[in-house]
Amino acid sequence: MRYDLWRLCIEHKEKEGDWKVRMVKTAMFLGLIVGMGIFLGIPAPGQPPENWTEGIAYDVVASAKITKISFYMGKTEAGPMLFYEIGIQNVSEKATRFKLTIYPLDGDPVAGYYPLMERKGKPLALEPKEDMVLKWPVFAKEFPKGFALVVKESEE
Repeated sequence: MRYDLWRLCIEHKEKEGDWKVRMVKTAMFLGLIVGMGIFLGIPAPGQPPENWTEGIAYDVVASAKITKISFYMGKTEAGPMLFYEIGIQNVSEKATRFKLTIYPLDGDPVAGYYPLMERKGKPLALEPKEDMVLKWPVFAKEFPKGFALVVKESEE
């Protein structure tokens, strides 16, 4: 009887040790995944032009062309909201996905991709000569004094 009790205690200690080792390995693995996600998943954003104080400023890569710019106050369930409507055309010879960042003079930047998400039967990029217009809602109650549009090729 003593032998069985002793054996059970040893087996329990071994299982407890295995559990601790598994927890440490799992924590290290999750830490590595989160760390890599933070390091690789946050691209450096473009910046608005220096010494820009009013109006609309542009920083557009050679492979893109801005085809439409409008902004207006629209009504939503949450009340009036500022909308930017921006069109981008791919003028390069290859399919490319673009990242647009809008920097209002007196607010937080807004960023998004062209195309925003996958489209049925099409790649996650604008085809050569393809034009796309998207609306970007912003939690602002008044028109900006100016904004900068920064268009870069996406690295995804």
